[in-house]
Amino acid sequence: MRFLKNKIKLAQEALQRKLQLEQQKAFSRPIKTISQEDFSEKTSAKGRAKRSCAPYPEQILASTFTKPTKNMIINYGKAIFSFALSDLAEQYIQRYFQSEKISRASFRNFVDELRPRISGCKNFEAFFRADENDSTEIALYRRVLKMLGVVFMKYFSVNWIIHGKTTHKQVYLQHRCAILRRITKDQDSHF
Repeated sequence: MRFLKNKIKLAQEALQRKLQLEQQKAFSRPIKTISQEDFSEKTSAKGRAKRSCAPYPEQILASTFTKPTKNMIINYGKAIFSFALSDLAEQYIQRYFQSEKISRASFRNFVDELRPRISGCKNFEAFFRADENDSTEIALYRRVLKMLGVVFMKYFSVNWIIHGKTTHKQVYLQHRCAILRRITKDQDSHF
């Protein structure tokens, strides 16, 4: 455990050094000043001046780094679907398939069809809700998938985050409850 903590600490320190270097580069860049001659020469057809200003350092930093939540919903969705297809999920869904007389193979086909269609929040929430147009079999599959999503978020997501490839582990841990609410609620919920 201490090795993992040391590794996380070193990674955070390296990220902080990288951020500091980027900030120093952004703030040390000279800003072009506009003289009165430049201002009078660069006028548009309407008589307003076109100014060439350097972007703010915050804009430079925002463009060089990606948002940590950019693909979070997609990653969580893929992890939930992988969990639903794994052998670990077998013990959680046995009672559904025994009582309803539905085969595991048809459930796997249903999950395999949904897996590549994850694209965002609304799409993610729709996978766990049964519509009026869905057949009883599809509605049952969605209920089972919802139950497996809750099980994954409660018991397996921390292990997936800590031992996975994600670089923003703290952000993923912080958003676990919000994503769990998205799975469990039947109406729209927001972060």
